[in-house]
Amino acid sequence: MATLNEIYKELESIMEDVEAYVEEADNANQASDVAGTVQRPLDKVLSALDTIMDDEAAGVYEEYGEDEFYEEDESSW
Repeated sequence: MATLNEIYKELESIMEDVEAYVEEADNANQASDVAGTVQRPLDKVLSALDTIMDDEAAGVYEEYGEDEFYEEDESSW
């Protein structure tokens, strides 16, 4: 299974290819469609993955025992 970092790097490489295609395309209508339906959503995916990886590095996704993290203090009822 690939790591998030590996997925991010692969998508980043694809994004570079998409950006180059949009910049160099001979057909402006097609370039516009690729920018709108591929480039912008891919940019959002990269941004979301970057945020998740930052959160992971900050310890947001630390391992907890089953139900330990969401366990409620029943004595406070």
